[in-house]
Amino acid sequence: MSPRNLIASLAIFFITLPAGAHEGHDHGTTPAAAEVGWSPRATARSEDFDLVAAVDGGQMLLWLDRGSDNAPVTDAQIEVEAGAWKSVARPAGDGSYRVDVTGLARPGSHELVFTVQAGTALDLLPATLVLPAEAATGVPTPGRVMLPATIGGLAVLAAGALWLRRRRAAA
Repeated sequence: MSPRNLIASLAIFFITLPAGAHEGHDHGTTPAAAEVGWSPRATARSEDFDLVAAVDGGQMLLWLDRGSDNAPVTDAQIEVEAGAWKSVARPAGDGSYRVDVTGLARPGSHELVFTVQAGTALDLLPATLVLPAEAATGVPTPGRVMLPATIGGLAVLAAGALWLRRRRAAA
């Protein structure tokens, strides 16, 4: 086999290598990847309130603002429900609220209802919170990254050796 044919064969092999399916990979629709460093979030809005909820470990952090001027609401009573699960938010002292979510920790989509009362304003705020499975991170394992890199490096070395051999033979 001539060096040109060998290099062409290796190039075709490496171009098609990433396209091959492997165990547990069916090339179907790809789920949305969670951004690294971001907690699962839910938002809800009404005329009176804007609410953002973020899950961090076993705690849900809540930020509640007035809908009219976006000012933080620090004196509210907030209850959270998702099916049979129910909890009451505790003020954290910095304008946010904390909710223990250990009973809501299973992965999947959770339909939440926040009952908010601040002064004379009372509102029900629905939101959807999606908790990803911890095991399905989508980060490639080191072995899957290293194998193509190693094979590619060997192919470059082989092509270089063939080029040097050909150059020496011509000289």
